[in-house]
Amino acid sequence: MLTYKPRIDFPLLIAIVLLILLGSLTVWSASGFNDSMLERHLIRAAIAITCIVGMSTIPPRTYERATPYLYGLAVILLLGVILVGDSTNGSQRWLIIGPIRFQPSELVKVAIPLMVAWILVSDTGRPNLKKILICLLITAVPAGLIFVQPDLDGAIFTVIYALFVLYFAGMSWKIISSFLGVIAVTIPMLWIFVMEAYQKKRVTQFLDPESDPLGAGYQIIQSLIAVGSGGMRGKGWENATQGQLGFIPESHTDFIFSTYAEEWGFFGCALLLGLYLFITGRVIWLAYHCESPFNRLVCGTFALSFFLYAFINIGMVTGLLPVMGSPLPFFSYGGTAMITQGICFGIIMSLCLQKTYKP
Repeated sequence: MLTYKPRIDFPLLIAIVLLILLGSLTVWSASGFNDSMLERHLIRAAIAITCIVGMSTIPPRTYERATPYLYGLAVILLLGVILVGDSTNGSQRWLIIGPIRFQPSELVKVAIPLMVAWILVSDTGRPNLKKILICLLITAVPAGLIFVQPDLDGAIFTVIYALFVLYFAGMSWKIISSFLGVIAVTIPMLWIFVMEAYQKKRVTQFLDPESDPLGAGYQIIQSLIAVGSGGMRGKGWENATQGQLGFIPESHTDFIFSTYAEEWGFFGCALLLGLYLFITGRVIWLAYHCESPFNRLVCGTFALSFFLYAFINIGMVTGLLPVMGSPLPFFSYGGTAMITQGICFGIIMSLCLQKTYKP
């Protein structure tokens, strides 16, 4: 019998709530104890948790049937961004509908894993070359629309979502090796013909931030100072200086981890990394026990995507990766990204904890 009631994995939900609580404390501290910013952050966190609970009530079969429509909606909204989108910092990535301002590319994080999995499970067996090309073509449409915003990072992530699904579907390692070879050949072409000056500067500042300590390398240098000054136990909550005194731009958004590391030190960072690893591992474990191939592919992809965003954010803040516009999931200040993560985890709980309904 088809029932609509929440199916919650409480270990997973508790870990997510802990992330949100730690993030909220750090947002408040990094913003200079801005009460209105904290209030907006908590409202968005509440919406994200509501999405987790609400989306978990929807039967898995409904998601599978709605997948092509969701993909079509994502493409239409991305076209809307090109035609009537709102610009911020030189990029046209936002849509304004009434009082709501949101980033349609966030919907792609949900739509692409669902759509690629939907294509792959239409018949059994490993994905052959024809299916792989169809999946990549389907992915190329939203990726191209995101690229012209311009948002190279978002376009690359869109392709990665599709590759994660193909990997879980059992794509041949020969094909994976071929993709890696193509990527290796393409990188120099991207540098010469595609990447903008500010994107190239991100790479050069990553390789040698000291070459421009007051310009392009300033942010990462200050971030490393903050992370290092936290030591083993940290300076204590509310005692971070780098973020609160304005040395680190975006200290409550993309670079929030540096403020957290300064306040809570190595032990606090180990706790945070442990939460991200637990959530990722828990979702993969739940996905492994799914009965439906569609459910396994989607949930496994959501798990790796979640981990990827956390890895990239912490990597760029600690100087291991070039700076990219990647928020720390359930932690950074922000609206659309946190709500999207809530939707993803609501879908995970629906797909993993409910029996597939067959009329």
